[in-house]
Amino acid sequence: MLEKITLLDDHHMILVSKRMIFSVIGFLLGLTFLLMLVFLNVDFDYLLGRKDLAMKVGQTTITLSELNQIQAISGIQAKKLDAAAFASEFFDTLLYAEGGRRLGLDRRQDFIRKVAVFDQASARSDDKETLARAVFLIEELAAAARREVAEADFHPAELTEIKVNVPVPEQRLHLKTILVAGEEEAQQLLAERAEGVAFADLNASWSRSLYHGVGGDIGWKSAGDFPAGVFEKLLETADDSIVRGFEDEAGIHFFWVVSRPKIDPAQQEKAERELQLRELRRRRLMKYIVELRNSVDYWVNPVLQARCQTLGRPGAADSSQ
Repeated sequence: MLEKITLLDDHHMILVSKRMIFSVIGFLLGLTFLLMLVFLNVDFDYLLGRKDLAMKVGQTTITLSELNQIQAISGIQAKKLDAAAFASEFFDTLLYAEGGRRLGLDRRQDFIRKVAVFDQASARSDDKETLARAVFLIEELAAAARREVAEADFHPAELTEIKVNVPVPEQRLHLKTILVAGEEEAQQLLAERAEGVAFADLNASWSRSLYHGVGGDIGWKSAGDFPAGVFEKLLETADDSIVRGFEDEAGIHFFWVVSRPKIDPAQQEKAERELQLRELRRRRLMKYIVELRNSVDYWVNPVLQARCQTLGRPGAADSSQ
């Protein structure tokens, strides 16, 4: 298979047969195939001790059993979630807690005092109490990180760049009504009004409404209180004007616009600012959680991984290896 020949003095060449070349290629292909079978069939999670692991975020490791216990002690709302949904929320909590450590929030005196108070209140030292203490520290640190990021100082220009839709208050009108029997009375009513007769006198003379005794006052009304199109007509009517509303089996309904709600510009501006601040905090937290996902080493059990939304970062599942 190998043959050594001399070309010149002190210069040699080794000839390799084709059979040997194909043998080496075949060996390498066979070895590659065997390695593929090994990697496909070996349970690396089991070998690495991850079979019962739910997630690992930074230096914090949570087993599946611990995750179930945490859900059980986390309140009514947490118990209503399925395991994967709760895992997704707790995964974000762990990320925020890791962010809090990076910001040094666990070394601040207010956080240290909370830990001391919680330790004093803990009379037992069993596993359940230890887990509850750990969860308390994680949640407090995560909450502190959220506040630190969301409530950080901002430039006024950051708010003005945020466009929000301030909810428009429901349109309402303060109305009085007069009900007349038919068209003839309606025309006489309008004629007297054109001559300057006051609404109170018209109500006393013509109205057949149940509200006749209270001066025709029906209070504040909105679009849902009238047939389609009637309220829109009333909105276009000037104050202190009588307008024909609609006709039904009871007769013809006239309305007088007494007043309209006054819009306070200061209140509108305050509401807009509050919405802008809320949106600014939301955007900051979204940006921060993305930064944490991209910078913190974590591993999530494949069963829970899809619900924890960790697929966006390449190699995230193996980052703790």
